Amino acid sequence: MANISIHFLFFTFFISLLIFPISSQEVENEKDFDYNNPTRWGEIHPEWKSCGNGTMQSPIDLLDERVSIVSHLGGLKRNYKPSNATLKNRGHDMMLEWNSSGAGTLEINGIKYVLKQCHWHSPTEHTVNGDRYALELHMVHESKDGKYAVVGIMYKIGRPDSFLTSLTDKLVSVAGTKEENTAVGIVNPKDIKIGSRKYYRYIGSLTVPPCSENVLWTMVKKVRTATKEQVRLLRVAVHDESDTNARPIQKTNGRKVQLYRPDVESNDD
Repeated sequence: MANISIHFLFFTFFISLLIFPISSQEVENEKDFDYNNPTRWGEIHPEWKSCGNGTMQSPIDLLDERVSIVSHLGGLKRNYKPSNATLKNRGHDMMLEWNSSGAGTLEINGIKYVLKQCHWHSPTEHTVNGDRYALELHMVHESKDGKYAVVGIMYKIGRPDSFLTSLTDKLVSVAGTKEENTAVGIVNPKDIKIGSRKYYRYIGSLTVPPCSENVLWTMVKKVRTATKEQVRLLRVAVHDESDTNARPIQKTNGRKVQLYRPDVESNDD
């Protein structure tokens, strides 16, 4: 009888892996979650429990009083390259995904992270001293051993963003249709403007299920600009009924947040 019970447990565990495979990657569509009640994400699937009880969750408020200013982190070592990309409607956001080999690398602390995709949230998920802006771009990188590094850029309403301008026709073709994927062709991630050497650095999580932790976050300090139409188009193209896809601010739980500022004085933000 004991052997039968053990075999049954292994069988049910195997079946659960087939139905709910364990993965640290972002969920690819919104069928299982939405932004109506993000505080309940951790209750939907067992492997999403970090969304509810994690201690290093993102996004957070980048509060001046909590930030320590440092000069030793160094500038971002980006070695990006043009690669074929596809614009994907994931139901909860629009994602630009480069081909399987990625679009070059970002090196942090001697570790190379391959740029896999970027996507947008509106309004911003992170806040600065409580201030929330119109749009936030996440550039998602992954190392050979499956660790994630995300570079985030925030935007306020103003002049057009040139990178979004280059994607306008593709976004328009997806908006109002049920098309989920559209080929974009060669996209150079260097066209994503950062415009500042200063950045915030902390350890957090993915901001969508499964909310995997130990993600290395780099939030660019300079707030760039995009037009109201560009922000609107990113939301219209998504096949959902939400007016937002921004996760609420999470507790810092005593985490260290650093602001890298070069020793050499500069006029950038």
